Amino acid sequence: MNIQYVGEHLLPGNIGDFSLLIGLVTALLSAFFYYQASRENPSDQYMWKKWARVGFFTHSLFIFLASAMLLIILLNRYYEYKYVWVHAENDLGLGYLIAAFWAGQEGSMLFWTFCQVIIALLIIRYAAKWENPVMAIMAFSQFFMTSMILGISIGGANIGMSPFTLMREVPENAASEFFQNPNYLSLIVDGNGLNPLLRNFWMMSHPPILFIGFALTLVPFAYALAGLWKKQYVEWIRPSLPWTNLAIFFLGAGILLGGVWAYESLTFGGFWAWDPIENASLVPWLVLVAALHLMLVARKKQENLFPTFLFTFLAYAFVIYSTYLTRSGVLAETSVHSFGNDGSGLQILIFLFTFILLGVVPLVKSYSKLPSKENEQPMTKEFWLFIAAMVLVLSAFQIVFTTSIPVWNKIFGSELSPPVDVVDHYNTWQLPFAVLVALLMAVTHFLRWGKTDLKTFYKSIVLSAVLSLVFTILIIIFTTMETWALRIFLFAGLFAFFSSMDMLLRFRKILANTPALISHIGIALFLLAVLMTFSQKEIISQNTSGFNLGASFPANENLLLIKDEILPMGDYFVTYKGNSRQGEDIIYQVDFLKKNSEGEYYLSFRSEPTIKLNERMGNVYNPYSKVYLSKDIFTYITFADIDNQGMPNEPTLIEKFEITRNDTITVDNNKMVLTSIESVEAEEIAENSIVIEATLDVVTHFGTTFTVNPRFELAGRELKFQDDIIRDLDYRFRFTEVSEKPFTIVVELYQDQPEFIIIKTIIFPYINLLWISCIIMLTGFWMTYRKRWENRGADN
Repeated sequence: MNIQYVGEHLLPGNIGDFSLLIGLVTALLSAFFYYQASRENPSDQYMWKKWARVGFFTHSLFIFLASAMLLIILLNRYYEYKYVWVHAENDLGLGYLIAAFWAGQEGSMLFWTFCQVIIALLIIRYAAKWENPVMAIMAFSQFFMTSMILGISIGGANIGMSPFTLMREVPENAASEFFQNPNYLSLIVDGNGLNPLLRNFWMMSHPPILFIGFALTLVPFAYALAGLWKKQYVEWIRPSLPWTNLAIFFLGAGILLGGVWAYESLTFGGFWAWDPIENASLVPWLVLVAALHLMLVARKKQENLFPTFLFTFLAYAFVIYSTYLTRSGVLAETSVHSFGNDGSGLQILIFLFTFILLGVVPLVKSYSKLPSKENEQPMTKEFWLFIAAMVLVLSAFQIVFTTSIPVWNKIFGSELSPPVDVVDHYNTWQLPFAVLVALLMAVTHFLRWGKTDLKTFYKSIVLSAVLSLVFTILIIIFTTMETWALRIFLFAGLFAFFSSMDMLLRFRKILANTPALISHIGIALFLLAVLMTFSQKEIISQNTSGFNLGASFPANENLLLIKDEILPMGDYFVTYKGNSRQGEDIIYQVDFLKKNSEGEYYLSFRSEPTIKLNERMGNVYNPYSKVYLSKDIFTYITFADIDNQGMPNEPTLIEKFEITRNDTITVDNNKMVLTSIESVEAEEIAENSIVIEATLDVVTHFGTTFTVNPRFELAGRELKFQDDIIRDLDYRFRFTEVSEKPFTIVVELYQDQPEFIIIKTIIFPYINLLWISCIIMLTGFWMTYRKRWENRGADN
């Protein structure tokens, strides 16, 4: 039965799906034509190249059109489309609506494809004689990329997932009565909405920049493969260097922005959590940096070409592998970043192994033809750059091996468990690699191409080494850096920093590449900042409230704050002043106080951690950082009673106990003493009523004494209780029974349920050095790219 649905906006979806189909076909045709153009004699190349360009320009046009259609249905909130309903909602602002473009699997893949189109068009504009072979690879990659978002079924096999799939076309919705209703769309009043974790400024920039980096990593892959095809084993390096530097810049920027987002929005208390998806983006960057340094060696000395090709190929292969980890669902249980399994895992693996074979097969065939040199001298720049590259790649492979434990289990049917303490595991393994990288960076600055005179080398390096040793000793004296491993890391980082500065200031005109040195200074400072910030961080929120928080909230890390109660915490006193609601955020006001010379409290600063409410996807706890020049004070909520917020709470019975005069009992670390029991005679006491008043002294674990006087009244046959309260402790005392011989009373102790929160506060020293080092590092990467771009022309 054909149902005439009412209100659906089918045109943009139809245009989008048609555009993707045409984009797929034209990408494959363009790849074939470019391949033919790179094989034919010069007289026949023009025709093939002309048709190849037509094909790719057509592909570009339709990818642009598909992207525009996705943006249109998002901005107009057409909830009949699954992608829009999942990632948009009525109250979502314009910026986040745009960010929804890359929030899901289909949209992010389309954005990545869009980025590769832009880069490929620049290749056509600037690649000159390298256009044909390079674009053959670029277009072939576009064919695979477009297939990932095609969303068609052939012989029961699904080819990709389209962002233009209608809600009623989703298989699990096919039999739903809801979608049999022609007017179903009028019943969808709102969308599911963007994941609250993604509603952050940094997440509007982190994913697109990372995807640009992924797209750029294809370019050196394509140049390297083109070099093998054309038997120009060294010539391909020069035109590919600026693209390699640009890929390193964008990958690095994307990774670092992700770290900033994690620090500001997540509550693991740090910059890097070694999450599997974080690792998957770091590995291509490490391998590409290794490939870059070997490119420099190969171009200068025409050696180490095999690992240069191999690492260049592996960098893009790891980009595709990271896509598999993210989108196949294999990491769904071990990563907060992973998408669910959309059935695209097999398709991505075909993509991955196709490109591995594209690179490795011609490399193996050409192995014997690659230029090489024997009897390489160890005291040369090229030798130690090769060692440094190998260290980077070994570091990457260690990360890949542990990150891929779920993959190994899936392949081999094993039951390997990921590390229990992930951060400690990776830090332990990666620390030696970081030390080696820093030391090699320091040493290679002073080595020359060809052969280095040892006397000159030792004379050049001694200043940096001595300064590093002196500063290492001083820092150890004035900090709590106790382990030798961290002390060695400190020396290595300082050595890398001082050697870079020495080269920049003393030897720049003789040996130095200024942009590269700025990058090295940034990297050295980054390593030092990571060491100093996270080895010296201090959790100051030890629980001084006297309440048992249970195993879920360790007392050495969490502090319970009752509203308006002041408790000591580190060098401060803290008090919870209440909360307010702004939209979907609950903002908690925690005042950090200090005492003046008269012992009076004054406000040092106000911390405002928040909880972003989201019933569908869970609440998000956002930290608040008070930023100082030398440190951040990082606070977040670990518990708040959101469900009962603003509601009056009934007192809770803590304990019922018998006590005689002058007896002492202990409750919640507080001592209670019954000092007297007396009959009360007063004018306000009604006739025929008996009133007995108990006096109890309560001594807290801080030494403060409170006195309470609960009363027991017998008025005829009616019992009445007059409770007494200690508001500072939220205790309510009820005198319920009395007996003689010995003279004993029964007291019920209730806990008034005050408004409270549990917080965790961490001091991160020198965290600003981390942000500064990131800026310096990225500045150096960009300057290096600009220099390489200006010098690219000779070999184009």
